[in-house]
Amino acid sequence: MRVGIIGGGISGLSAALALTRNGHHVELFERDAAIGGLIATFDLAGTRIERYYHFLCAGDRGYFDLCRDLGLANRVRFKKSRTGFFHEGVEYPFTTALDLLRFTPIPLSQRIRFGLFALEARVREEWRQLDELRAKPWLIDRIGLSAYAVIWEPLLLLKFGDFHERISAAWVWHRLHRVARSKGRMGYLEGGTGLLLDSIAAQIRERGGRIHTGRPVAEVLADNGRVRGMKLGDGEVYECGRLISTLPLSVTADLLPREYADYARQLRQIKYLGVVCAVVKLARPISRYFWLNVNDHRIPFNGIIEYTNLNPIEKGIGHIAYVPYYVATDHPLYTSSDQAVFQQSWDALRQLAPPLRDADLIAHRVFRAPYAQAICPTGFLKMLPENRAPIAGLHLLDSAFLYPEDRTQSGLILRARDRAQAIGT
Repeated sequence: MRVGIIGGGISGLSAALALTRNGHHVELFERDAAIGGLIATFDLAGTRIERYYHFLCAGDRGYFDLCRDLGLANRVRFKKSRTGFFHEGVEYPFTTALDLLRFTPIPLSQRIRFGLFALEARVREEWRQLDELRAKPWLIDRIGLSAYAVIWEPLLLLKFGDFHERISAAWVWHRLHRVARSKGRMGYLEGGTGLLLDSIAAQIRERGGRIHTGRPVAEVLADNGRVRGMKLGDGEVYECGRLISTLPLSVTADLLPREYADYARQLRQIKYLGVVCAVVKLARPISRYFWLNVNDHRIPFNGIIEYTNLNPIEKGIGHIAYVPYYVATDHPLYTSSDQAVFQQSWDALRQLAPPLRDADLIAHRVFRAPYAQAICPTGFLKMLPENRAPIAGLHLLDSAFLYPEDRTQSGLILRARDRAQAIGT
C-alpha cells in the first residue's frame, strides 16, 4: 500500500519506520530543510545538539522500545538529576524530600502538604474528573496558596503564559505523575537526538521508504469521501491510499478540502503557544542543577535547563543551557530579533550566576517554533476531535492527542505505532 506522511518530526518518522517494516511503500514530506521537527539538531560551535531541551523518564516505554529496535538500547543512560529553585535572589536545592522541608519561602505546613500531594500524584491513575477542574484552584486547595504562588504558578507561566489560569488539573496531574514515577532519575541517549534521527532515517531508506525535505504540502486531496493523495507546494501531486498528517491540528485544517469545513472548525478549536528558546554554550556551568526553577521579579523567565548537568555529551566541550519562553506568536518576545532575545536571556543569566563573564560565552543561538504546546483548558477532552478524520484513509497524529500527558517523544512514538498498525489492518 502507498502511504504518504506529512511532517518529519518524531511522529512522522516513527510512523514511517513502522509502516516500512510492515512492507508498505512510504514517502514522507517535510517542509524544513532537515528532519526532526521539535527534536531537530544543529551545530553549536562544534557540538551537535537539539534545538530544544528533551529528557527521558523511567516510564518512557515507547522511546525505549524504539531504541531497542534501532540497536541503540545500550546507549540509553539514566542518572540522578538535580533540581534547584532560585527564589528572589536565593538559590535552594529542590531535589529530595529533605530539600523540600528546608525550602523556607513557603510555610512548613505547606511544604508537608506539597510532599504528600506529590506522592499521591505518583500513585494516582484515574484522571478524567480532573479534566473538568482548573489547575489553579485545585492546586491551591491541595497544597496551599503560598506553595502555589511560589512553586506552581511560575511553572504554569513557563509553559502556558497568559493562559496559565485556564489549564486543566489533569495536565498538571500527569506532569507530576510522570516525573514522580521516575524517582529523581532522568535519562538521555548517548549520542543525542542526532543519532536517533540518523538511525531512523537510515532504516526507513533501507526498507525502501523515501524522505523528502524542503517539500511543504499545500493540500489534502480526496474523492468521494476517500483520500487520494496530496498536492505539494510546487504543484506536484503524490497519490496514495493512506495519508498521515503529523502537523498541528489547526495547520492540518487548512489543508483539507472545502467540503470538510465542519471538521476543519473542530480542528481549529485546539489552540497552541509558540516557543522562543535561547541556547547558550559556556565555558563554565551556571549552576549544579539540570533544571533550575526561577521565581524572581528581576528575571524574565521561569526556569533554565542546564543540559550538560544531565548529559555531559563530551569532556571539554563546554556547558549547554536552554532558556525557554512559551508565548503566543504575536507576543513581542516572539517577534523580536534573535539578538534581543539572547541579550535579555544573557543579562538574566548573569544575575542568576554573577561569576559569569562575557568571556565565558562560547556561542549562542535562538530558535522559534509556532506550535510548541497545545493549550489544555478545562474540558479539553471533549474538545479533541477523532484522530481518524471523516475522510477515509486520513489519519491525524499530533501531541494534543496525548492529553493529559505532556508532549513527549515517547508518547508520540507509541501513538505513531498505533496509527501504523491501524493502517496495516
